[in-house]
Amino acid sequence: MTLAGAVIGALLTPGPTDSPETHQLDILAHQYAYAPHRVIVDQGDNIRLHVASDDVVHGLYLEGEELNAVAYPGRLDFELRQPGRSADFAPVQEVEFTAKRWGKYRYRCSITCGPLHPFMLGELVVRPNYPYWTASGAVVGMLVGAIVLMWTRPAGEPLRLTPAWRLDLLARFPRVKWYVTRRWFQFAFVVPALFFFTVLLVAGFWGSPIGSRNIIITFVWILWWFVLITVLVPFGGRIWCALCPFPFFGEWFQRGRLMVVRQDVRRMWQGFRHWPKRLSNIWLQNVLFLLLCTFSAVLVTRPVVSAFVLGGLILGATVIAVFYRYRAFCNYLCPVSGFLSLYSMASAVEVRAKDPQRCAQCETKACRLGSENGWGCPWAQTPGRMLRNNYCGMCMECIKTCPSGNMTLRARPFCTDVQLKGYDEAWKAFIMVALAVLYSVTLLGPWGTVKAWANVAEVGDWGGFLLYAGLIWTVALGVLPAVWFLLAWLGRLLSGRPEVPAKALFLGFAYVLVPVGLAAWIAFSFPLIFVNVSHILATASDPMGWGWDLVGLAHVPWRPVWPEYMGYIQITMLLVGLAYGLDRGYRLAVARYGQAHTATRGFLPTAVGIALLTLVFLRLFTG
Repeated sequence: MTLAGAVIGALLTPGPTDSPETHQLDILAHQYAYAPHRVIVDQGDNIRLHVASDDVVHGLYLEGEELNAVAYPGRLDFELRQPGRSADFAPVQEVEFTAKRWGKYRYRCSITCGPLHPFMLGELVVRPNYPYWTASGAVVGMLVGAIVLMWTRPAGEPLRLTPAWRLDLLARFPRVKWYVTRRWFQFAFVVPALFFFTVLLVAGFWGSPIGSRNIIITFVWILWWFVLITVLVPFGGRIWCALCPFPFFGEWFQRGRLMVVRQDVRRMWQGFRHWPKRLSNIWLQNVLFLLLCTFSAVLVTRPVVSAFVLGGLILGATVIAVFYRYRAFCNYLCPVSGFLSLYSMASAVEVRAKDPQRCAQCETKACRLGSENGWGCPWAQTPGRMLRNNYCGMCMECIKTCPSGNMTLRARPFCTDVQLKGYDEAWKAFIMVALAVLYSVTLLGPWGTVKAWANVAEVGDWGGFLLYAGLIWTVALGVLPAVWFLLAWLGRLLSGRPEVPAKALFLGFAYVLVPVGLAAWIAFSFPLIFVNVSHILATASDPMGWGWDLVGLAHVPWRPVWPEYMGYIQITMLLVGLAYGLDRGYRLAVARYGQAHTATRGFLPTAVGIALLTLVFLRLFTG
């Protein structure tokens, strides 16, 4: 069905005109947008392009056409270089080329023009836009095919809530077990991370104020984010929490040791408070994360702001650890920890007990309380009873402390954890999806007005910023949850089973936003890294922007890597996320409704909802 839908989508793609046309295209660049911000032409059309600047020096790099122009304010001509033909810029009045490739391409600013420079772009859509229409057809086909499979599944056929297979990685790879049971294992990663974090803070406070020339921006918000969301979370769960330097000093204060375990480990908490029970959820994390993201255009482009925020996080983690037990800051306050908690449910690894029954009979509870071999769980969990990844920081302490060797690290299928336990977790899913749409519009979109609203520190449009912030909070906290509740309510109405608890349906179907949302964030992240890889290399050689050239890459020219292929990667990620969302959503529906036909009717509105959401992301990325 997915393939059939893709074929139908390709066949329904609006085609080019019968005869090519010539377009006179005058593009005016200004901080941080182009006018026009989108151009639509047909394949084979001839384009006569003129570029001008309205304020400062701007560049224009057109993906897929080997065109790199530089426009100066007050000049009618501009400079042009075509890397495939000439290495030098030459003054021209206009450049003429033929739109040969169908699809959507960006024209990006290639000259650093201010803090929001990396996100200054416009769009060239060359019809027929086969990637967009084919992918849209695939989404519809996948939805129809999934509904058919759900409806026709034999009534008596058992269906597990999650796939069953697991692979014990420590048994399969004894060398890995040797490493994770060493006392120095975690510190071998945390100490270098702490050193590098210090370098980042120095760069943020005293380095270049231009984000693309400062390592705190290029390494944190481009490289680290890409590795975190595309590799560490899907394949390592909350492994970043085991490497994170934020809790280092606070945990050192609590334990009074670095690597050597205290003999009185079970009495070390005297004098430390328990975190308030009414705040033992992730609501504070939700609010703090949403607050940071509201100012994201400032945070991810201004080094000193990033330095203040990151420094504040490590200070906050230390102060909280002075008063409260365990990693209270990580559990309940850290903005990063909240979305790691949510998306670790989709991870392909887990720390679990080999035999839960043996843990139930264990009297020492060393995995929770600690032993001479290791500290108790820093997250205040009982690992032997753990069923989800949400609050497992992957520190491996339980593997060290378990007296019977019953704790291990296992590989598993993606999206194995499927149950959200409370509204706080469900709202985190809504927030993350809403922000994925927001970032795709603000940072990857061509709309200068939205960028100006978000860029309040430079533009000063507080009215626009308040409208922008109001939309974010309203959609994330109100509109999207209301829509999802309506979909669950409609499903219950269609199922004919009004006795099924509304809360169970709402939380169950909110989970499908985990694979869909994670896939959208991965799709969002790929262009960031491939478009800005030149900035990463340059700041690795000149981290402070002081004119250094440590590894000979400080002056590498900016050039995006494979930008014309980003759309295909994004399409693939979105389709994979939709497939997991449909599969896990149906399994949850069967668990709540029982019969196949009833579950299909009950899940149908939500299935349509995640398909429409996928189409929204497709439109933003490739439409």
